Amino acid sequence: MLGLNRKHLATAAVVAVAIAIVLYMYRHYVLNPWTRDGQVRAQVIQIVPRVSGPIINLPIKDNASVKQGDLLWQIDPRTFQAALDQASAQLSSAQAQLDEAKDEEHRARRIRKKNPGAMSVEDMNARVNARKGAEAGVKLAEAAQESARLDLEFCDVKAPVDGYVTNLRLRLGSQAVANSPALALVDVNSYWIDGYFRENYIADIRRGDRAVVTLMTYPDKPVEGVVDSIGWGIAQDDGSTGENLLPTISPTFEWIRLAQRVPVRVHVTELPEGVELRVGTTGSVLVMTGTASETDEEMPLAAPEPLL
Repeated sequence: MLGLNRKHLATAAVVAVAIAIVLYMYRHYVLNPWTRDGQVRAQVIQIVPRVSGPIINLPIKDNASVKQGDLLWQIDPRTFQAALDQASAQLSSAQAQLDEAKDEEHRARRIRKKNPGAMSVEDMNARVNARKGAEAGVKLAEAAQESARLDLEFCDVKAPVDGYVTNLRLRLGSQAVANSPALALVDVNSYWIDGYFRENYIADIRRGDRAVVTLMTYPDKPVEGVVDSIGWGIAQDDGSTGENLLPTISPTFEWIRLAQRVPVRVHVTELPEGVELRVGTTGSVLVMTGTASETDEEMPLAAPEPLL
């Protein structure tokens, strides 16, 4: 009888432990959604030259860090300096023509004032129109000068933000082509984490909920963050137009329905010492639901400390 009671107690203990484990798993995987499908993201700026020309100065190196305003490369400015000099000369000529036209108009008005019959209305109108045409010529020359000045300024291509140079393919002497991307610059102050959660896990996630990101690069240095937003849509193949303008529908099994994954954007609030974020690297994301307050949901999120 005593042995039977011990057996029942042992069974009850095993059941209790199993229930505790189930409750723990439920809390951490349902109440606190978790995904292994996380990815580091950032704003990547394509640096595009505004003018074409040979590169005569290239002070940067691939994967180097730069500050906003640093020179990335310089295009030979001589052609554009000559164009600016020419535009300035044309402006001076146009201004001289305007001064002459104004003098002619003033002289004609004085003559008509003294002797109205000494100059016809047509001649007077001609001088007024000449002055207006000269004014338009000055404005046109000013615009041409400003355009030439900007082209000369565009010879110096500078970093628009603090960041990292990526995929540098330029070389000294190579030709920069206007409006053609030349390199990518990763904005150092724009990092965030996208966690792709199953759709049945996102119902309780709120903006401001605390999140913990474990990067594969640094498995022992968790990154702190908060939920910034939840994606409002994902692309679907079903319903797209296929052959003969008919909808494309993928075959499915009636007894299996795979949950879609929805991106949850996590704002990085604190980086452990020695952790460097790199676009495209992966990790796991844990969201602690219920940790956001009403204030957290309404207030804008502060930017993390710069990584440079």
